[in-house]
Amino acid sequence: MPSADSGLSSPEYLLGHDAAEEDRLRFQAQDLASDTRWLLDRIGLHPGDCAIDIGCGPQGILDLLSERVGPSGKAIGLEQSLPTVERARRFAKKRGLENVEVIQGDANRTGLPPGSFDFVHARLVLINIPAPQRVVDEMAALARPGGVVASHEGDWHGWICDPPSAARDALFEICDGYARDTGIDLAIGRKSHRLLRAAGLEDVRVHPTIRSLPHGHPRRGIFLEFLRNMRERLLAHGAVVESEFDRLTAELARDLDDPQRLLCHPYFLAWGRKP
Repeated sequence: MPSADSGLSSPEYLLGHDAAEEDRLRFQAQDLASDTRWLLDRIGLHPGDCAIDIGCGPQGILDLLSERVGPSGKAIGLEQSLPTVERARRFAKKRGLENVEVIQGDANRTGLPPGSFDFVHARLVLINIPAPQRVVDEMAALARPGGVVASHEGDWHGWICDPPSAARDALFEICDGYARDTGIDLAIGRKSHRLLRAAGLEDVRVHPTIRSLPHGHPRRGIFLEFLRNMRERLLAHGAVVESEFDRLTAELARDLDDPQRLLCHPYFLAWGRKP
């Protein structure tokens, strides 16, 4: 289920672009910032470098890139949704990130000069789109020789729910079938290293992490939000009838409201260097 910093490519971003989703994405950026800092410490992004965040959403990692490349460097945010581009520009202005520029564009065909970035990054983008290899190939093309391309992806097949929720399991099967039929791979996180290698990158590395989503956490109900946004599409897909869908989502809401139920979400950081 899409959980990206932004919706890219042809499918509509299924969590929407309203104020609640903008707040959730901002929290997500804060929640995942430590993983991004960990990565930036290891790849050696330097002052004066040029970096790009593909599908930056209203914030992404623009502030972290700005800090690393410094006044002599440049951080670019690429986002397809024009309203979200404007939000990201406001974020950069409010933070005083003078070395940040946010542009509108498609991750499949950015139109940016090849070989122009020391660091190319995308977070929670590939899980939203069919044919993710095209985006990774474009990311690799944007990197300079010796530059780093990095992906930070979720993996919905690796979610942990304990005690198990029968409603969640049933609804996930419905959504996974829909995703497969539309060309989206909900297990892309664990496979992202393959995409980097297929794009010609070398010294590919993977760093898996897992996030706990305790009762009250803003991301605990993201699957339920997705289901509500996808209701009409899933019904039209024919995998579930309306009465059963409504029964299952109501049961899932009760399960998620159980403070004793453990919910965890895995992420995969994968990166490689362009020869």
